[in-house]
Amino acid sequence: MTHHGHGPRFTRRALHLSALGGLLHASGAQARRPTEHLPKVLSAKGGRWDLSFEEYFLSSMNDQWRTYTDRNSDHESERRPESVVQANEELGLQLRRNPDRNARQPWIAGYVRTKNFRQQYGYFECEMRIANEQGVNNAFWLMSDRATEKNGQRFELDIVEAHFPNAVQTHVRQWAPEKKILSSTFRYGGNLAERFHRYGMLWLQDSISFYFDDQEIFRTENDFAHSPAEIRLSNVVAKFAGRNDGDVEGAATSYGWVRAYRAA
Repeated sequence: MTHHGHGPRFTRRALHLSALGGLLHASGAQARRPTEHLPKVLSAKGGRWDLSFEEYFLSSMNDQWRTYTDRNSDHESERRPESVVQANEELGLQLRRNPDRNARQPWIAGYVRTKNFRQQYGYFECEMRIANEQGVNNAFWLMSDRATEKNGQRFELDIVEAHFPNAVQTHVRQWAPEKKILSSTFRYGGNLAERFHRYGMLWLQDSISFYFDDQEIFRTENDFAHSPAEIRLSNVVAKFAGRNDGDVEGAATSYGWVRAYRAA
């Protein structure tokens, strides 16, 4: 097991909320609740914007989020509700060894989606600290709602898929009726696991722009994302995120808050 940087790690004894809460802040790199009325991106953009969604993980997540089980065989981890832990004003998606020793996937990770919130266009942002292990995909993303998709267009907007130590990947994906993917990779000059960073996306009718710590890193035309989407937070151990060292147990993806805005 390799311990990189200063990000928090967990042990099997830290599964109870009270114990886990202390470890979430072990690094001292805590998320800071935003104090500005509008994100810097929207202040620079101009116009009127209304806050449409906010989550600071202060109390029960049950009102706004659902946990999910996902056993995608292409990954090296299942995603299960027991890996989702809320404590000390943070959400942690903990990486643990799969208790089923006969399972094809040796690890379990976490996955949540907004329960009722859906939005078409607007600005979406979160603060996230990635897991301090290679081979882990740390994600903040949107997925179109099948109930309201237009012309069969199913799409995914990856505000960030971050990989240790410094890769910030963004994707605009159309899955149906035909596959189309637009991607970009930004390399941060430090270690993303050392502290929280802000990841954002401005989704407009004609363009989609991505931001890292309030700086634009990628922009593309919007050819197909024209229906409401839900917010998703997840991590997963997967080969596309790099090669892990064989023991990622105890690492975690942490989220400090999530917000969304719509044009007034």
